[in-house]
Amino acid sequence: MAESGPSIVLDRTVRDGMRELAGASTTAWLDAPMHFLADLGGPLPAGLALTAAALFAAWRARRVAPLAIAAGAVLVVMIAVIAGKDLIGRTGPSGSPLPADQWGFFPSGHSATSTICYGMAALLLGRVGSARTRRLCTRTAVVLCAAIGFALMWCDYHWLADVLAAWALCGIVLGAAARVLDHRRRGWVDRSDDADRCRLAR
Repeated sequence: MAESGPSIVLDRTVRDGMRELAGASTTAWLDAPMHFLADLGGPLPAGLALTAAALFAAWRARRVAPLAIAAGAVLVVMIAVIAGKDLIGRTGPSGSPLPADQWGFFPSGHSATSTICYGMAALLLGRVGSARTRRLCTRTAVVLCAAIGFALMWCDYHWLADVLAAWALCGIVLGAAARVLDHRRRGWVDRSDDADRCRLAR
């Protein structure tokens, strides 16, 4: 991967600024919360959140479509992230060489996992709830994913570009998933209305 250019300069500037901020005595108390936030981007907590949301959405919609759409979105992101890490092979902020048996750092796996899982959970809950629920879930997911991305840089786990690339990838996938969900949701509503009319006709 190139070792020069505007993005590399920005990455190094942000990394150095984060190290200075994290190393200051006045911000030492933030270290534990930041590591906790970074851990929330892992497959276990993010995956559990998405699984719970998908199961609830499937139960409310009386359809398996929410489960299938969620699984498909996660699979697409996972394949893209693994391919990117393997093809680009970028080293982390520490600069240590990558072991032969490890993938690179670009894009950020934790940023991608948190964004697709918490973002997809917000989409699903918003589609089976009220407009207020949709707004609340969306804002919560945005704030949480932004905090996780910041924490990953604070902890010196990832470059800024790693995080931004993961957000961009997941934004595309979430946008496509939202379109599919909206299309399928109209079908759920239409079938529900047809069933209601049939009951009234009796």
